[in-house]
Amino acid sequence: MSSMFEIKDGLEFFNEICPKKDYLVDEIIGAGDLVVLAGDTGLGKSLIAHQIGVYLATGEDKILGFDIPKQRRVFYLNFELSNNEFNRRHRKIASEIGENHFLKNFNFNVVGNKKGLFEDNWGRIIETIENSYPYDLIIVDNLYASTDVNDEKNFELKKILRKITEVANVNGSAVLLVTHHRKHHPEENLSLHLVRGGSTLTNAMDMVLQVGRSLQDNELRYLTITKNRYYSPNMNKALGMRLDQDTLLFENVGEISEKKHLTPLTEEQNNILNSLPNQFKTADLKKSMTKQGYSERVIYDWLKRFMTNDHIKRQGQGKYSKN
Repeated sequence: MSSMFEIKDGLEFFNEICPKKDYLVDEIIGAGDLVVLAGDTGLGKSLIAHQIGVYLATGEDKILGFDIPKQRRVFYLNFELSNNEFNRRHRKIASEIGENHFLKNFNFNVVGNKKGLFEDNWGRIIETIENSYPYDLIIVDNLYASTDVNDEKNFELKKILRKITEVANVNGSAVLLVTHHRKHHPEENLSLHLVRGGSTLTNAMDMVLQVGRSLQDNELRYLTITKNRYYSPNMNKALGMRLDQDTLLFENVGEISEKKHLTPLTEEQNNILNSLPNQFKTADLKKSMTKQGYSERVIYDWLKRFMTNDHIKRQGQGKYSKN
């Protein structure tokens, strides 16, 4: 009777040469990885996924500040838009790419009609992948519409996860699943428990990417890596981005403070903060607020709120700077 396990000693294992991680997109999508991209409705998840696919297929250097080491072959499974809607989006996104002939590396399914939505399409997906090219990345947009399974019930979700793994194993493809957040308070920080499907889904993923919206600037979105089985220097950072409405491409605007953008100040608090210099002391704040009739308790409550939510930073005893 053969053993299920091969036994190695620690020294033998230590001396084995470990191949370098092969990334399709540095830090966020590795070869053969299962990745989920989650966010609330209307934040641009599908546009981000589409942009990633086109940039990989055409061999762009970067996507949202992350390096793309080399060109790849992509299959985009669209379960949300009609063919015409998808085509219009694709033309806008792809028109900005100079080497359009490389779009042959970007394949997508044709939706016969909307009746296929919310049916279990995974048997057909597996059959299609088996009879097609070996794709480096398969994008599923979105998980909820691709199946009739209730993705909030653990037992049913596990069935779909087994099929997703089967799809990935056909050619060792990475799979990017677009999905939704659960209902939550708009001021809540992005975290794994917001992802629809909960820990059953996120535990099965190698990477989890989440999209949020600033409550101070309605046009500002941000991307956060909330899970990475390997290593990411940008783990849990809020990476700001803005959508160009003409091209439907998101542009990287650098790191932002999630706390600051999720906890907007009142008009009164903004006025007080704007009246202070970039570098100020507690005495300056007290003087400004006392003149306007605020009590000392309110002054210290606001000072604490300014600090807690990253609007200001302590620089020393009684000294602060505005962020």
